[in-house]
Amino acid sequence: MSSIMNRIPVHIITGFLGAGKTTFLNHFIKERLPERIFVIENECGATNVDGALIMDGVEEIVELSAGCLCCSLADGFLEILEEAYKQKEQYDRLIIETTGIADPTSIVEVFLTNPLVEKYFEMEQVVCLVDAGLVEDWLNETTEALRQIASADVLLVNKQDTVTPQYLQSLKTQLSNINPQAQVISGIKGVFPIDEILKTGVIKPISIEPITARAKHHHHEHGDNNSHKITTFTLTFDKPLDLNELQLDLNRIVQLYRHQVYRVKGFIAIPGYPNRVILQSVRNTFIATDGTPWEDADNREGKLVFIGRGLKKAGFEKMFNRHLVEG
Repeated sequence: MSSIMNRIPVHIITGFLGAGKTTFLNHFIKERLPERIFVIENECGATNVDGALIMDGVEEIVELSAGCLCCSLADGFLEILEEAYKQKEQYDRLIIETTGIADPTSIVEVFLTNPLVEKYFEMEQVVCLVDAGLVEDWLNETTEALRQIASADVLLVNKQDTVTPQYLQSLKTQLSNINPQAQVISGIKGVFPIDEILKTGVIKPISIEPITARAKHHHHEHGDNNSHKITTFTLTFDKPLDLNELQLDLNRIVQLYRHQVYRVKGFIAIPGYPNRVILQSVRNTFIATDGTPWEDADNREGKLVFIGRGLKKAGFEKMFNRHLVEG
């Protein structure tokens, strides 16, 4: 069986209907030649992806048309991953293209919380395609679009030629306000810098820590109806947190606030530990992973970025602050 050093890199491509996911996938495949790529295509309803995808560089395409992965991660998905692993010598990367209405965090959760899957596959990044001309309508009309943007490690603003340069800049600022940790890149017809995209990551300290640090005390709300506002804020901690004591409140967040909290991501200090601890929510759970060492043992400031709807910063700040300890 594979060692942890030889895990298969996995990339998720998401984005709302018509954003250009398959066009970008074509571009990704072309740019990575001569690599071989295994593609899992998730669509609701019967589709013929073979005609939409270039074949050079594609080792195999598996269609999941029985239902949306975000709605039901049945045994079928795990069976496909098992088959994909059995063929690991025949390809170099696994790409999952979700249906346009999917919440990709349920897929990410499988790769980060299922011990067997995590052993053989390495979740790299969530790439979200955004239609420059339609994204504001999506955000006003759908929760799914916000969840896709909130879960992304990189936001690709597609079809920039359909809007004015002034609007494009305003839109990129708005997307950064919603998800301060995502890199925002604009492009046309699905063409984007693949090497730059691959530097981002779901749990890579090198991609999480600098962006979180830049977020500072950010607090942003977007929307007219208070109950439907997109809320983004940063909690900052000047002391370590007791992760064991905090665990109960983390579980409360993902259970009681699951319809409001879309993403939590950042890093904290814990007593007596020399490294940052990367902490993030993935659907119905929180995951803690090892980060980089603290440069200054006396200055270990933690930061967590929250993204959701109608969130009240003060309540979450109080919840976390009661777990601050010396150390």
